[in-house]
Amino acid sequence: MVRRPHPKCSLNCNRGCGRDHSSKAPQSPSLVDIEVVRKIFAQAIVNMCSRLVSVSNGEMTIEEERGKDLYLAQWLGETFCAHNRHFEGGPEGWNPSGLAAHIRQVFKDSHPENDFDADDETAVFSACAIFVGEAYKALEEMLKNGIVLTNPNRLPEAVDRFVEAWTMLFVGAPQ
Repeated sequence: MVRRPHPKCSLNCNRGCGRDHSSKAPQSPSLVDIEVVRKIFAQAIVNMCSRLVSVSNGEMTIEEERGKDLYLAQWLGETFCAHNRHFEGGPEGWNPSGLAAHIRQVFKDSHPENDFDADDETAVFSACAIFVGEAYKALEEMLKNGIVLTNPNRLPEAVDRFVEAWTMLFVGAPQ
């Protein structure tokens, strides 16, 4: 294969002209980027709040809500196991193996009912299910106080701390 220079470059191009010929292909958001992970969890919380409001207004049944919660936990698990083509996994071995090892270390004593000793993906999926359950506890308290979350970029302090804790867990930050 003959390598051809840029049409405006000479055959002996050494990129001295300053043109950038590197790939400009867009990349998917990274699952080790704190802001990406924070946005995932913040949006999940807002969506869950919206479902709670829909149930209380009679627009959705509890069974429908539970089905969507199950789907959310599944989607989070698939995403953080690097099975979601819209996101890039972390460095080799992080998704799911490194993340699973980190989750086991953090949750080993606090959630004995979960099977964190199973395979790596089961550990990640278990943590995602815990997130959904704990998120509802936080949301119910907010709704009791008349606070409805609509913007993932403007969360009340308590919810923001909750999202931050889960973000740090899923990017592997020390607890």
